[in-house]
Amino acid sequence: MKSSHFVIRPATLADARQVIELISFADEHALLYLTGKGTLAEAQQVYLQGFGREDVYYSYLFTQVCFINERLAGCILAFPGFLEPTFISQAVSVFADVREADDDELYIDSLAVYPEFRGQQLSEKLIEAAKIQAKTYALGKLSLLADDTKPHLEKMYKSYGFAVANKIILEGVSHKKMTLLI
Repeated sequence: MKSSHFVIRPATLADARQVIELISFADEHALLYLTGKGTLAEAQQVYLQGFGREDVYYSYLFTQVCFINERLAGCILAFPGFLEPTFISQAVSVFADVREADDDELYIDSLAVYPEFRGQQLSEKLIEAAKIQAKTYALGKLSLLADDTKPHLEKMYKSYGFAVANKIILEGVSHKKMTLLI
């Protein structure tokens, strides 16, 4: 679905169900892993309950949404790294205490665009929105993890100016930590 009319705005509580469905669609495995739940429905429920909280990284406070023709097309969930130690965790894995973000960066946890809206540079526009968000926290860097099993993501992020900073292994999967100075 091609359209040049899009709106990117901070998420509201009313966006919860749509945002969580999109994040689930983009990476169901991550939702299950991060919540420690056995089914996607249970994991989505955890996210729905937490979306309105301020003490979880997947709060609406750290989410921006992109709508095209009043339909959710994409979203980006990014939080200031210095807040990561204050977030409660739902995970029961041995990696629950692993920090993904550094204090001096805005960490992009999730970036998702529905397939029918791809090819319109929405990911790039959402990254631009994250840059603005970072500046509101006086942060000069964006970061994210690119899963090595999805090499197209590393290529996409490099095209936006991200560079590989290091590698980390989470739950047996190799990831590249990528950063972008802003």
